[in-house]
Amino acid sequence: MASPYNQELKPAEPTPAHPAQSGVFVEEVDDCESEDESDDSIRQSNPDLESGGTTVANTPYAAGSHASSSTGLSDSKKHNEKSAVRVRQLVPDIDPLVYHGLDASPLPPKKGNRLYRYLRWNFGSVYRRIFCLAFLGNAAAVLWFIIRSGIENRPILNYQQAATAVTANLLMALVVRNEHVVNAMFWVFGTWAKVLPLWARTLSAKIYSYGGLHSGGAVAATFWYVIYLVLLTIDFRSHQEGPLDAIRGYIYLFSYSIIAMLVVMLIFAHPRVRVLMHNSFENTHRFMGWTVIGLFWAQIMLETADSSNRSSPHHSFGHFLVRNAAWWMLLFTTLLIAYPWSRMRLRNVEAEVLSPHCVKLNFEYRDVYFGQAVRLTDAPLKETHAFGVIPHPLAPTAAELADEKSAIDGQPLQRLSHGGDKGFSVIVSHAGDWTRKIIDRPPKQIYTRGTPQFGVMRCAGLFSPVIVIGTGSGIAPCLSLFTQRPDHPVRIIWSTPNPLQTFGRSLLDLIYKTDPAAVVIDTRKTGRPDLVKVAYRMWEQSRNGIFPEELVRPETRKPCEAVVIISNQKVTEKVVYGLESRGVPAYGALFDS
Repeated sequence: MASPYNQELKPAEPTPAHPAQSGVFVEEVDDCESEDESDDSIRQSNPDLESGGTTVANTPYAAGSHASSSTGLSDSKKHNEKSAVRVRQLVPDIDPLVYHGLDASPLPPKKGNRLYRYLRWNFGSVYRRIFCLAFLGNAAAVLWFIIRSGIENRPILNYQQAATAVTANLLMALVVRNEHVVNAMFWVFGTWAKVLPLWARTLSAKIYSYGGLHSGGAVAATFWYVIYLVLLTIDFRSHQEGPLDAIRGYIYLFSYSIIAMLVVMLIFAHPRVRVLMHNSFENTHRFMGWTVIGLFWAQIMLETADSSNRSSPHHSFGHFLVRNAAWWMLLFTTLLIAYPWSRMRLRNVEAEVLSPHCVKLNFEYRDVYFGQAVRLTDAPLKETHAFGVIPHPLAPTAAELADEKSAIDGQPLQRLSHGGDKGFSVIVSHAGDWTRKIIDRPPKQIYTRGTPQFGVMRCAGLFSPVIVIGTGSGIAPCLSLFTQRPDHPVRIIWSTPNPLQTFGRSLLDLIYKTDPAAVVIDTRKTGRPDLVKVAYRMWEQSRNGIFPEELVRPETRKPCEAVVIISNQKVTEKVVYGLESRGVPAYGALFDS
């Protein structure tokens, strides 16, 4: 299947500006339409800036001095660029498009009409396609049973088979959430696939949409359970002699309790409900899920006892149990649930306070890979939080310690702590009551659950060069790539309030060492940027062979292949949609758990 991204970009033609809209972020999440004039917030906070894409005479990169083309520039133009006065800033205080010499004109229109875009990139996302594959596969099986029953004029499906289908779907839903299975999928599709052509890599990078199997299997299991209840009730009523005995009475009680809890879990797992009531979603998913599994065990044991009592000739309870496929699948499902909890450990942690709004937690119990996340908690049964890991950087050589200077102001390079040590760190910034508690009272010990698990950031390694976008503390998962793969060609966009004061000089120096032309945006100074426009223009420049002169390594002076963003849900959806609908392969977390 041809990839929509496997194409050469032509220089964008001027397009009519759309009517300006207030604000930066979209309110209609269903279509995630981005505003073409969403950099108005920047210009309103900086009235001296000119609009329309022209550079201001006194900007650091005036007279086109910032960007240079790898081909097609005359010698006189190159000479003029080199002779321009350049004053670089660690954290620029003007419009990022102007400062970095990016085209500020309106973006080209999105592909197709609004309905096409909704069906292609929202309703028809890879996650939903996988969900439909899992669910419709089960629907096809039900249809097959119905057709066979009609042809043979007899019941083909019984409640025991329906129970097997329920447990099979639950097992699938749990298998794809197991951290070792997830890591294996990312090794295959997010690491080894880098030898494939670009069109294949853009498809394999969507491996982070595997959650569609989890949700599709869970929904299918619920519908199969409805079928199971119908068949169970019909069978019990047709073979009932005398009053209902105790065993069948308890089977009814447990069965209808299970379906009630499954429906409640589905309601809280709906994307909109999950966002509005996330803590309730986590609690119902965890505690109701455990209760459902416990009731499943009781139900299967009672059904086995009922079958044993009514068998002719009589067979033992164990005889029926070991021949029950649902029992075996429920056993494996239970082990999958218990496994990550069996790996709960209380770890020593060294807290490194970066600012009143941010703390860095350093661990030494194991090494990690870039793109992984670790689950932390101080109350295991109450809440667990996932944080992107930052592998400890390599130890600098003596020559590096003596000679390296900042790419911006020539000051001695400041480095992240624990260089050369075993272990990793995570950055916790203020985003709620739990993070506020960790920042104000940094722990000396904290629980980790399970093993570090790969996420969307792992897919950044498939593309070279790749544009990496981070907002706020979302830059932390990105640092894992910068520290463990310092030679990987990367362009960086980081938008956050007060980056220097909040995260410290060492983090900024790492960013500029990785990408000397990184776009660092202080939203306190310039307002919130239109990240779709900034990313698209950076991607467009590279595709047209225009590169900042700070990029001296040949591998960085190539067309960018994709964009990966780590941000909150609203910004991630907007940026991924805004870029994909304009032909740029873009990837961001799905927030499906």
